[in-house]
Amino acid sequence: MDKLVRRVTVVQSSGEHRTSKVVYERDEDEDEGDDEDREPNLKSLERAVRHMLKAQLIAAQDAYRRHLDSAAKGGNSWLVDDAFNMMKVPRKAAKELRKASPFRTVKVEIEDEDDEDEGD
Repeated sequence: MDKLVRRVTVVQSSGEHRTSKVVYERDEDEDEGDDEDREPNLKSLERAVRHMLKAQLIAAQDAYRRHLDSAAKGGNSWLVDDAFNMMKVPRKAAKELRKASPFRTVKVEIEDEDDEDEGD
């Protein structure tokens, strides 16, 4: 019998007298290795979490690098550049975050600009 079948009952009816007879019943010993002991497959969830954490790390590293570049200019330029820097940070992180989608249908539109020539 298939593993899904737990019990087969035959119902016989003749007029007012109906009887039922269990012709097959799976033993409880056979159930031990089934679904209850099996761990769920969480590989895709782990992969998504890993990519989200990596995206956060990329965002933090990029924000830190931009802050150091702005502070190296001297004076209070880091304060002036801070808003612009924080607007630019999510772009690199969004690229990594796209990989976290389990369905591969989410597309984040990101314009790539040359950020290297800003520090002139």
